[in-house]
Amino acid sequence: MENSINPTVADILDRFEREYLPSLAPRTARDYKRHIQHLKAEFGIRIAADLKPKDFGPYMDVKKGKIQRNRALAVLSCAFSEAVGRWYWIDRNVLKDVKRNPSQPRSRYVTDAEYESCKASAPLRVRLAMELALLTGQRQGDIIAMKWDQVQDIGIVVEQSKTGKKLAIEITPALEAILDKCWTIKGGGSSGSEYVLPTRTGKPYTSEGFRACWQRTINRWQRLSGGKRFTFHDLRAKSASDSETIDAAYQRLGHTSMSMTRRAYDRGVRKVKPLR
Repeated sequence: MENSINPTVADILDRFEREYLPSLAPRTARDYKRHIQHLKAEFGIRIAADLKPKDFGPYMDVKKGKIQRNRALAVLSCAFSEAVGRWYWIDRNVLKDVKRNPSQPRSRYVTDAEYESCKASAPLRVRLAMELALLTGQRQGDIIAMKWDQVQDIGIVVEQSKTGKKLAIEITPALEAILDKCWTIKGGGSSGSEYVLPTRTGKPYTSEGFRACWQRTINRWQRLSGGKRFTFHDLRAKSASDSETIDAAYQRLGHTSMSMTRRAYDRGVRKVKPLR
């Protein structure tokens, strides 16, 4: 379709998936593919250059799934930007003039009591993952992919899969104690596994596999406690919120901008000093 002068939305998304998605982190690429399939079903046969902002009105005007529609349009906008500025298939990105549904950052803060209660009822490996998430502030994907060769004298060296940000997380006594537990679990480092938190066979968890473990854990906790559910990713926000300073949270989470830390991850009540 490189020589087409009137590419359809499907033509653009096909090339976008082929050329752009391999540069993304695996989890992000999977999310993009899911949105791409949905976008093709909705707009695939349309000629991209003929689309106008009003053509997206009915798509965005839904009672449920408003944020998912925002994310799908963000993927399509990214694809259209490639078609404009890199492939020269179309002259403008019409998505820049489409208003997104209002959204608010997630505000769920996991209290200490909720965290300790859930951890107490969790299986060993989920419990260790929770502790690693809280202490290091890293994403689920980076925790289950963590290897022992990343544990070095300067700290746990992490190159974040989503952003490529490189960190060396200081190994405090509390973090060292968790690593010691990880070393001795069945199939762990003492058994020859290269992964810090592997399955019982020493292999790494898949995203889907660990997610299933977490869902069983949080479902059981909610059933036993009657508490409000939270996601594993909310523990990354707790790591930020419980930090002594917002700068410490920003550094530990490895965000590319302080605004991301402030807006989406600092969810607790932060004490401030009066002017005088």
